[in-house]
Amino acid sequence: MSEACFTARATLRTQVRDLINELPLNRNESGQYNHDDITVFIKGVERHFKGLYNPLHPGQGLSQLLAQGPNTLTKLKSTNMFDAASVLKQSAKEAAALAKQTGVDETPQITTRADAQDEADRRNYPIQAAIGAKEGAAEAITNKVGSDITDSVLRNADGNDNKSVDEYTLYEVLQAAIQGAIRPTMTEILSQKVAVINHKFDFRKTIATNMEILRAKVNRVTSYGITHDETEITLTLLANINYATHHDWGRELRPAMQEIRKRYKYNHTHNATSLADILSELAAADAIRTLSDAPEPSNESANAVNDTVSLFQDLMQAQSDYEESAFAVHSDSDSSTNTRQRSSRSKSRDRGNNGRGRSKSRDKAKGINTDCPGCKEFKRRKRHPNIDNAKCFWKKKYKGFRPAWICQEMEI
Repeated sequence: MSEACFTARATLRTQVRDLINELPLNRNESGQYNHDDITVFIKGVERHFKGLYNPLHPGQGLSQLLAQGPNTLTKLKSTNMFDAASVLKQSAKEAAALAKQTGVDETPQITTRADAQDEADRRNYPIQAAIGAKEGAAEAITNKVGSDITDSVLRNADGNDNKSVDEYTLYEVLQAAIQGAIRPTMTEILSQKVAVINHKFDFRKTIATNMEILRAKVNRVTSYGITHDETEITLTLLANINYATHHDWGRELRPAMQEIRKRYKYNHTHNATSLADILSELAAADAIRTLSDAPEPSNESANAVNDTVSLFQDLMQAQSDYEESAFAVHSDSDSSTNTRQRSSRSKSRDRGNNGRGRSKSRDKAKGINTDCPGCKEFKRRKRHPNIDNAKCFWKKKYKGFRPAWICQEMEI
């Protein structure tokens, strides 16, 4: 058996374990972590795996080990290895097949045992290195997130024994880590989606840098299963550029924006190709722009989405104020039907008092709300300055919702 079967596997296992252990993963006092932190952690794992040496896939490293589904690396088993005998046999077989095609006797490329052993070492190295990297990653991820998270993947169903390295994939381990995170609420996810749409460029930086920041926010939302495609990214980009062209510090972008408008209509469905073309057009204008002239991002560049969200919040606040006023009126009113009877007798006495009504000063002294006709009629004390008198619960012509106890008091 080749020596590479031992050295490569052990070396990569230690190397990968140390690399992943150095990656930060923020956790609270209870040892829990949130979705955003584990997403950043996984990005770091992917970066390290792509940088590892792998002659089977030059330029890609061992990143295929993290992929979902079968591929060259995920299909490798710890028992896959070559020795001198297997290499000599394969070389002879290849020579025979070539001779059959050409009709000429072919000499095998490898004929000596020493050469066969060297070839076996060369083939065994990437295989066992991938297995070692897989073991090291599983161990390091478990150290980071906790064995209670990864046991469902790395241990047997009864939990009494660990699975073999061939019985799990790193994709399954990472998915278990994501499932073990503190999940955000739907409101938080929606807020992040709105933040992406409402993203404001900092024109003190290049457009390319601003696009990187925007894509980072998009990736964060995408990790929640929310789609944010190139069409929406392009819309945010063009909205920010359009804002810049209305200011002197963005005048260099005006010709580029005019060219983009000629090339793409307002209702054009953008894709990766059109976005790349727009960025190329803007890059030329961005190169001659004086970045220091641009001011710090302000609320002026907020788009209509921000206004819509603010309007929605105002409506919700108004509804809350209205309910608080109604509750205050209810808490200050008498809890029995005798209140209504006393109010009726009071009206009778007022009518019999030589036709003279109570003055406003006397009403205010007793705390009656004289600002609202509805409250004044039913002798309500609490005022509601944030609620229009036309929407008062005590106004008979009001057609909206009324609490049941007010309907009983009003006998409607």
